[in-house]
Parts: sequence; structure tokens; C-alpha cells
Amino acid sequence: MSELKLLFDTNAFYACEDVHVGRQHANADLATALKELALRHGCGLYLHPATEVDIRRTQNESLKRATLLKFRQWRQLAPIRHRSGLIERAGYREPLSSNDQVDLAMLGALDNQAVDLLITEDRRLREHAEQAGLGEQTLSLLAALDYLKQQFGQPALLPTVQGRSSYALSVEDPIFATLRDDYPEFNEWWSRVAKEHRDCLTIEGVAGNLEALAVLKMEVSGELGLGRDVLKLCTFKVAVDAEGARRGELILRAVLQYGREKKASSIYVTVFEHHVGLLRLFADFGFITTNQRTDRGELILVKRCRADLSAINVSPLEYNRLYGPGAVLVDRAFVVPIQPRWHDILYPEARLQGRLFGDEPSGNAMLKAYLCHASTRQMHPGDLLIFYRSSDIRAATAVGVVEDTHVSRDPVDIRRFVSTRTVYTDHEVAGLCEAGEVLAVRFRQDRILARPWLLPELVREGVLKAVPQSIQRIHNERGVQWLRKQLGDPR
Repeated sequence: MSELKLLFDTNAFYACEDVHVGRQHANADLATALKELALRHGCGLYLHPATEVDIRRTQNESLKRATLLKFRQWRQLAPIRHRSGLIERAGYREPLSSNDQVDLAMLGALDNQAVDLLITEDRRLREHAEQAGLGEQTLSLLAALDYLKQQFGQPALLPTVQGRSSYALSVEDPIFATLRDDYPEFNEWWSRVAKEHRDCLTIEGVAGNLEALAVLKMEVSGELGLGRDVLKLCTFKVAVDAEGARRGELILRAVLQYGREKKASSIYVTVFEHHVGLLRLFADFGFITTNQRTDRGELILVKRCRADLSAINVSPLEYNRLYGPGAVLVDRAFVVPIQPRWHDILYPEARLQGRLFGDEPSGNAMLKAYLCHASTRQMHPGDLLIFYRSSDIRAATAVGVVEDTHVSRDPVDIRRFVSTRTVYTDHEVAGLCEAGEVLAVRFRQDRILARPWLLPELVREGVLKAVPQSIQRIHNERGVQWLRKQLGDPR
């Protein structure tokens, strides 16, 4: 496996070198841990020539000279001409500001595959990366540290989602600071929320501060014309230093699970238009922007949890995005045998001794990747995946929906395709590629089966003929019809 190449933008470089006037940089500890881990495992750490442009804008001459000396101690990319169309893809408007020119240069290096990852604490840059299709390779310091620990098999305290009551949370937690910027009356509102003992979902960081928070409220009086039994997502917040680390996806997954348990017909949330990354996250998981706004001017987004008959006109992948997880259209289905070791990593919540919310960041996420040596090249977006745990319980345990696939025996190519969805270390990916062509499948997790389907049942119902040795498509129409009935296909 060739070295993993990391490009640090200016703010991440400043954090690594503790460049700050009069005090320690706020992200110095996190950046140092990332740099230390990366160097220990032979990663290439790079700066872009555009960072020198940024440094030279510094007004403090002594600080500028010291920082330029540190800049020269890093590996530097050659100037890169970005590909045509990147400005439009990334959502920039011309003429570009000086800051946008620097950011575009960073994205150009990533887009040209000069580096594998772009590390930045700049929320706006990450949003432009998302628009350009480079979001999974553009990481915050925390996300990059999580990813490298996964890649190199390092032990880590990984995030879990916990249910809490609102009164048990401290209003002084740093996560609430930016909420006060949007809502001046926040303290008074939170006092009322605490008294009502509203349900909350949280992710806590190592220091005990909240990395993500969702505040929930069931409404039964038909707000917004959505009918009864509507879940209001009153607050959905990821801490600034945890953005880009998939904490939003992790806690949104828990919100959707909460909605299913409460049998909510719809979920809605209000979001200010300037929260571009948040809007994109909600859109990725089926929230539709309505033509209504709140009195404050917030957009109102709604996710329908129950599909009507008109919904079956969309593709299986789009159906799952709009109404899932927990909603599928079964057209083509594949059984995917998976060894217990990989099953436990990919689906920690389905472990025999597991908890509701597992302890692997990729395992907890809704967007996942699976690697194998299967010879099939028949998978299409929207195809159903039935994961069959082999060796011990010999049963189907989980369901996913294919987004896309890629075949290669180049480990760097595979690494870039699966990006932060991977649960495989660099060493494991390299080993798979040495043994032959690797089929990489990116998919959306739909559900963990409440009752595993044991092998005799799968054979009896026509899903399988015998123990599956490799990925196989279900051709038996009786088996497909049984799956539709079991998984609630409305057709």
C-alpha cells in the first residue's frame, strides 16, 4: 500500500504548529495527535503553495517570519491547475475572493488525486467539497484522527449515542454557544425544555463535552398539516470541532430509529438557510424542503416515514432514501455471506452480546462499504443486500441497499472509493488486493432484522438452495416474493 497523502489547509497547519498570538491554538492538542499518528505510520503530510499566500497576509511580521520557517519544514505540493468545471461543481461564484481562490486550490489538489485527504477546520470549505463530490475525502481534524485510527488498527474511544433527558444536560456546554447566535432567547427556551423532561440523544466527547445533540418532541395535534403522531426534531446540533466527523450521520440514524419506535408518521425540522452542510445531510436521508418557513425565516424540512402508493414510482434506491431506513422496494436481491469477525465490525448493534448503539463509527453509520472477492459483477444501484452471518449462527441478520460498486486490485483505488465508510485497515485492504480483484460495494444500511432468518427458513422459502459460499443473486421468484412480504414492500 502506498503512503496515505494528507493535505493540510492553512487553519489545520496553524493548529499543528500551534500558530496563535499569545496563547495555545484551540485545536493544538487534536492536531498534534493527528500529526503524530500520521507520521508514525508513514503518511505523507503536505501543504499547498496557496497556504504560503495565506501566511503572507499575516500583519504581524515576526509571526509571519516564524510561520514561513515552519511552512518550509513541511512537504509541499507543486502548483496544480484545477480541472475545468471545478468552480461550478463546488458551487463557487466568480469573481473569486482571495480566500475562495486559496480554498479552490486545495480542492483542485484533491480533485486531481495529488492527495488522498484534505484536512480542514473550515466549515465553508467542507461544504464546497461536498458540492464538488469530494466531501468524503475532506475531513475535520477529529474526523481525520478517527479515520487514521481505523486505518492503522489503533485502539480508540469511539462515539456512541446515548439517550438522555433534557434536564440532565448542562446549558453551559460549549455546544450551545452557536445556538445562542441563532436564537437569542435560547436560555429561556432551554429552561422550559428542561422542565418538560424532553428526550434527547447525545454523543459525548472524551472530555465529557457534547459532540452532537438532538432534542425530540412528539406532537399529536397535526402541526404543519402533517397529520397526527409527528416527531419534531427541536434541536439538531453538531459541535464545531466535531463537524465533518460523521457525528451528524450517527445521531441522525438514532433520531430515525427513535421515530420508528414511536411510530411517527413524519419527522420535521427547521433549519436556517445558511447551514448548508446540515441541509445537505438531511437531504441525503430523505428530508424534503417544503415551501413553508417559520416566523424567523427558517426552512421547514419534512421526512415522511410512511410511503403512499405513489411512492412506488421512484427507483428502489430513491425509495430507501426518502422513506428509509426501514423501507425498501425489492426488485433484485443478493445474499451476501459475511464472516462473524467482519459482521461484528460492520454491524456492531447486531452482535450477540451487543448494545443498541455500537462502538464503531463506521459500524454505527448508515452509509457503509463492504469488500470481498466475489466474482459477481451484476449489482446495480437499488439492489437489495441480505447479509448472511456464516459459521456460527448461519442466518440472515441485516439488510442494505446498494448505492454503487467498484472493482479493482489496486489498494489505493479501493481506499479512495470506500473513503471514510471503510471498516477495513490499510493492511487488510492491501491483503485483499494481493489475493485478487476486490469487489467494493457502497451501500445504505436499511435495518437489522429483529429476528434473524435462519438457514432452514431461507431454504424453505426459496431464498437459498444451500449454504451460500459467495454473493449470489436470488432468482427464485417465490423467494423474492417472500422477501417483499417480510420487509414490507408495499406492492
